[in-house]
Amino acid sequence: MPTVGSKVEQALLRAALEQEAKLDAQLEKANAVYEMKDQDREDDLEEIRRKRMEAMKTEHQQKQDKLNSGHGRYEELRDEKEFFAVAKTTERMCVQFYRPETWRCQIVDKHFRELCKKHWKTRFVYIDAEKVPFLCERLHIWCLPSVVCVKDGKTDHTIVGFSELSGDEHTIEEYEALLEKWGMVDLD
Repeated sequence: MPTVGSKVEQALLRAALEQEAKLDAQLEKANAVYEMKDQDREDDLEEIRRKRMEAMKTEHQQKQDKLNSGHGRYEELRDEKEFFAVAKTTERMCVQFYRPETWRCQIVDKHFRELCKKHWKTRFVYIDAEKVPFLCERLHIWCLPSVVCVKDGKTDHTIVGFSELSGDEHTIEEYEALLEKWGMVDLD
């Protein structure tokens, strides 16, 4: 005959087994939810990777298109007709109006030769001011060098000489920051 002590032991054992079964069920449920969340995270990461790869391919194609249309090079425009043709087809363009003998123009030349490689989304060009008097008059070019910022075919701003810079000894970084201020380049 079972004693009271053994009955109590059996009752405690049953209660412990029931509690253990409840905990096992909770753990299984938690593991299932965790595995589902883990799979969701993995799916989310795959989607992020796919979108990033697609964006990189699109950006690469855009860069190739821009480079094929003259971006990434510092080129001379010969006349007003060429200026207007390029301005119509370019989202952002920095045009230096220069004179070959002007030493300050050579400073801008040096900067633009470097910046055109780094900022391929902007087209950097130069034009001899003496060959385009009508254009100089129309754009109010009275000091050389002058850099005309063209956005979507319209002149947006003109940087007259070094008036917006620290002077003749300004750095390329300073010029780059000035161009960013006027929305001509994007600094990352």
